[in-house]
Amino acid sequence: MALTPETLSLIALGLGIAGFACLAGPVILRLTGRAQAEPPGSGKSLRSPLWWAGFLLTVAAIFLQRIASQQVAGG
Repeated sequence: MALTPETLSLIALGLGIAGFACLAGPVILRLTGRAQAEPPGSGKSLRSPLWWAGFLLTVAAIFLQRIASQQVAGG
């Protein structure tokens, strides 16, 4: 069963939204005062599993979108 470009685009959209939520969630929590910011220079935000999950979901969304666009173009 081959996935159509439309299906791949919808999957990519879902992954992109989930990835953005993972990346933006901690920022929004800090801006609203529900979470404390790490001390400057600690580097904890880049080691956060949530940040990495958001990064990987966003990369996967971009990859799927490229595959979908290549299928539409006939490549």
